[in-house]
Amino acid sequence: MRLTAFLLTCCAAACGAELPTVTVDFDHPGVRLPADFLGISYEKNALVEPHFKPTNTVLVNLHRNLGPGTLRLGGNKVELTRWQADATAALDKTTGLAVIGRATIDDLYGFLKAIDWKCLHGINLASNQPAASAEEAAYALKVGAASVLAFEVGNEPNLYPNHDLRKKGYDCPTYLPEAVAAIQVIRTRNPGVTLAGPATARRTDHWFEDAVAGLKGQLAIGTSHLYALSGGSTNPKSANFPSVDNLLLAATMAKDLAMVDEHLAAAKSAGMRYRLAECNSVSNGGRTGVSDTFISALWATDFLFSVAAHGADGINFHCNLKPGSYSPISRGTMPGAYSLHPLYYAMLVFRDAGHGRILTTQVKAGMNLVAHATLGDDGKARVILVNKSLTEPISLTLQTARYRTAGVARLVAPSPSAKEGVTFAGASVAPDGSWPAQPVPRRPLPGGQLTLDLPAASAAVVTLE
Repeated sequence: MRLTAFLLTCCAAACGAELPTVTVDFDHPGVRLPADFLGISYEKNALVEPHFKPTNTVLVNLHRNLGPGTLRLGGNKVELTRWQADATAALDKTTGLAVIGRATIDDLYGFLKAIDWKCLHGINLASNQPAASAEEAAYALKVGAASVLAFEVGNEPNLYPNHDLRKKGYDCPTYLPEAVAAIQVIRTRNPGVTLAGPATARRTDHWFEDAVAGLKGQLAIGTSHLYALSGGSTNPKSANFPSVDNLLLAATMAKDLAMVDEHLAAAKSAGMRYRLAECNSVSNGGRTGVSDTFISALWATDFLFSVAAHGADGINFHCNLKPGSYSPISRGTMPGAYSLHPLYYAMLVFRDAGHGRILTTQVKAGMNLVAHATLGDDGKARVILVNKSLTEPISLTLQTARYRTAGVARLVAPSPSAKEGVTFAGASVAPDGSWPAQPVPRRPLPGGQLTLDLPAASAAVVTLE
């Protein structure tokens, strides 16, 4: 059985263009989506601030809204965070070094239990103090073993020279014996521990591929990082320049998925699972006017389902908790207060539709339209439609003989450049972090048809029963 959607815009009709179509194949369900696919990555030094505590109700609610997930402690600050068992969490603003201890880990794993998420727990590699990292892992396992996905060893070793953590010329053959020696210390202290890495930044020199091959048998999960566009690009004509147009280009998505495919294949060859442990729209903290607008939610909705369809175990959107950045969540001006940004709403879309098995879709359209679909264990099919055109609405008809009713949950904003006013399923997240969305009304499908308008710069989840 196939579901076919006929899509027609006024422009297409006037121009005599071929009618755009979307086809979903129900007969051959593909990869199963892991329950903890969705995740957020935080800079590790955020632990010294009062965020990750089980009593932080707002932040607990914001994570629980997203269903099961994976919280990563990572970023460059992994290598600038030190373990001292009896220390009170503190940040030395002069050196940039953060110190954490047992009390910090108690709070973190209490928070993880409250939100029912797993932790990809980054530990320091660059400081050459593996015994301290091993002790940190041991205490985390003692207080929260059920919440540990894995310990990620180091962060972006292929950029160590850029951050003055190693001398210029540091390469993968130099990294590998360091990593193996540190892993041996960590494993000796924690037999059977699950480890991840190498947590490499995006490069074209095959660092990731060489690292996972060299660490075969040492790591269970291969991890790498991806940013769609470069925050350091100053050439507006470059394909990596952080612009709205570049972020929404099909070529940008294709380039990113090619990297995912390469890293997934390398990880599998080394006997590892693969997770895109840090990613977002624009590197170096994002770009105001791109990363913090509704545009990012359209990109992220497509990105989430695309990476899932390619077979990765999951992704973690990086979050530095700063407003005006690429963060889905930012800290507020008052303790315990947080602001939400459009990207978060793309995660709500995935929470709603990103479970079960991936269904293959084909889109034939003369516009920037993408479609994804899933088949849940509840027997419901969910078709995710994203209209990336900033100006052209789309009218479409869904046709199916299999399903009798449908509900439509929309992802919309006041404008493509909006930073506030975003809703999914008719609701915005409340100040207390709760999401008061009501059940989506069902409508019958007379003759197996549903007519749907998809405004410019919007998305929708069509749930078929």
